[in-house]
This record gives sequence, structure tokens and C-alpha cells, in this order.
Amino acid sequence: MQNLPFKVGVKRQDRVNARVRYIEGDITAAERVEWLKNFDSEPAPLTAEEKDAFMKTLTGVSISSDAFFPFRDSIDHASKVGVKYIAQPGGSVADEEVIGACNEYGMTMAFTDLRLFHH
Repeated sequence: MQNLPFKVGVKRQDRVNARVRYIEGDITAAERVEWLKNFDSEPAPLTAEEKDAFMKTLTGVSISSDAFFPFRDSIDHASKVGVKYIAQPGGSVADEEVIGACNEYGMTMAFTDLRLFHH
């Protein structure tokens, strides 16, 4: 991951996004054209074994939201990638369900009471 052949000048967030797409590997043909523009040469695809090995290294991962987690499916997915800590402002009508999901997975959730995203 650290040695992907990024072109000089590719912004940090674009590198992050490209790495996520690289790991997920489910890029459509149209997305692939744009994705490849980040690199000097095309990276070899990750094998299933390499992905599994990488995912097993993820522990103690933290996530946060500037709004809230309105559905437990976000928590279910987070549990698959090593998330143990969550920070969010709270305030969703589904907070109790999300808290319950965190408890099921042994995750620690902290409510920041600071919402930075507004509709």
C-alpha cells in the first residue's frame, strides 16, 4: 500500500481514496479510467490472500462522524474492519439501536455533542 506508484502531485485525499478503491477492488470500468490517472503505472491487483492478511492486521481502529450514525449497518460494517472506537455527536432517533450494536461488538462509543454537519 505504501509503495503504490502514485504520480507526483497527487493530493493526500486522492491517495487515500485511491488506496481504499485498491483494497476494495470493485471498481467499475468508468471508475477505473479515473482511478488509473493517479498512478505512473498500473498497480498489480491485490489477491484475496493479500486482502485477508491486511484485514487481519487492523485492530484498534477509530472512526468518527460529523453528524451521527443513523443505522446499525454502519456499525456492522465497521466491526469487519477492526473498528473498536467510535466518536459521534449523537442525536439520531436510532441512537439506542446503534449503541446496542456497539455493545454487541465490544466497541467503545463516545458522544461528542458537537455536530458539524447540518442540512
